[in-house]
Amino acid sequence: MSLRDRVLKIRILLLDVDGVLTDGRLYYTDSGETLKVFDVRDGLGIKMIQSLGIKTGVISGRDSPALKNRLEELGIDEIHMGRFRKDEVLDTILKKHSLSPEGVAFIGDDLVDVPVLKRVGFPVAVRNAPYEVRKHAVYVTRSEGGRGAVREVVDLILKLSGKGEIIKGGR
Repeated sequence: MSLRDRVLKIRILLLDVDGVLTDGRLYYTDSGETLKVFDVRDGLGIKMIQSLGIKTGVISGRDSPALKNRLEELGIDEIHMGRFRKDEVLDTILKKHSLSPEGVAFIGDDLVDVPVLKRVGFPVAVRNAPYEVRKHAVYVTRSEGGRGAVREVVDLILKLSGKGEIIKGGR
């Protein structure tokens, strides 16, 4: 199946967080608070894909107030934090939205993401993911996680679906 054929079936874009929406590094303050750094281009990409009616979601093994704030700010439809069995979360999302796995794009970066990558219609790995993860992707980003990889995937989806001009034209 071509990338274009896969893209045309996408109804929801699911993301891992650490290593995809962030660069995977954790920053701690003296008081022990965890800080995360997000790329603003990824956020705009998420808003762009949402404007086309494609739902968005996050499945993360970690949970943090900073992450929750960012996801709520972006209007993410499905927020699942503190979940390492991402395949079980995928089942819940598929059932809730009456979707087939072919309608899901997922961007991952590490071994816990492989069960989901193996099942979805548009599996994506970030450039700096280990080979054991990248080999399950139909697309590997040129950008590293936390450095515009999500935006790159959104731009690809918009281009292959023929909807990029709608966004540029202000719809």
